[in-house]
Amino acid sequence: MSETAQTFVQLANQLGGFHPDAIASWAFVKSPLTLSHWTMNVVEILLITGALWGLGHAVARFKKGYVIYLGFWVASVVFMLALEIPVYFPDKLGGDATSLFFIHNEFTVQFFFGRAPLYILALYPAVMYSSFALVMQAGLFEGRFGALSGAIAVGLVHHVFYEVFDHYGPQYGWWLWNYANFTGSLASVPVSSMVSFAFIGPIALTLATRLLVTSDRYEQGVSLSRTSSRIQFGVRVVAAGLLTPVFFVSLTPDSWYGLLGIELTPQREVVTAIALLGSALMLTVRKFSRITEYSMSGLLTFSKIYLLLFLATFLALWLYALPDNLSAVDGVTSWGSRAGSLPYALGCIVLGVFFLLRTRTEEQGT
Repeated sequence: MSETAQTFVQLANQLGGFHPDAIASWAFVKSPLTLSHWTMNVVEILLITGALWGLGHAVARFKKGYVIYLGFWVASVVFMLALEIPVYFPDKLGGDATSLFFIHNEFTVQFFFGRAPLYILALYPAVMYSSFALVMQAGLFEGRFGALSGAIAVGLVHHVFYEVFDHYGPQYGWWLWNYANFTGSLASVPVSSMVSFAFIGPIALTLATRLLVTSDRYEQGVSLSRTSSRIQFGVRVVAAGLLTPVFFVSLTPDSWYGLLGIELTPQREVVTAIALLGSALMLTVRKFSRITEYSMSGLLTFSKIYLLLFLATFLALWLYALPDNLSAVDGVTSWGSRAGSLPYALGCIVLGVFFLLRTRTEEQGT
């Protein structure tokens, strides 16, 4: 048994152990009534619904000629597969045999020998896509340097909604981090995850999609009913998904410090995270404030309805978790799980509400 497999078994035992058939097969299904905590059923339904709802929205926009939406949705799935599989099996792909960073608990549907729950595969096209659609709707891709500022906005908006989820999951065993492989963490969440996946990942995906899909709407005279046009679109979208991990790795602070030959200490990691997220927050809020206004009129759109449902669900979950979170000793609950940062999650909820209540001054219906 490899060191990665041994680490997986050790972490799985901390979560309560996995069914042998789950670890032995590419796909495994178990009764949703037998999950280790009822909150796991809630997040499964929420994220799988979001991914499918997002697909329906993207297809509807595609039929009207707006290809960027479906392009982003499909590219997010390609990115997910290209990123998640190496993370689950680092030793099989030439990585360090000890570099297993986390494992997911056993959910209703598992893939890749128990490593990937279906709801995690739905996470990318659910939250990343709805964040992208929200920024598109707000018009943040328009104007000078629109592609770059829009991509940063997608990263910041995704970070805000994702961290409400990210700081909740470990408390009820949705997944378990291998903290020995991280420089530092905020409560239960490694700082590198908060920056790299929750912020840099959506930026990389947005830049790759905007670069290769080329436009929000197909050029006049190009028929989407033609097989050649659809094949060209498909090739571009898959290429965008495969290019995203390259952008992702290139943009992460770990890569910058490694390239400069500087050790990434916990203090430097925190300072870098504050600088990146703080700058993105100021830029995005400023642009939102300039080109949008407070309005309830834009709430009846896919991105806002879904993200409002997302926030409402997690607000209820956080209220349920509040006693356990507040009674945790040194950040550890009475049954040994690590609690997330309640202040950070609350701050993200407030920012999420801000984004949802902003509507572009002249509604364009995108």
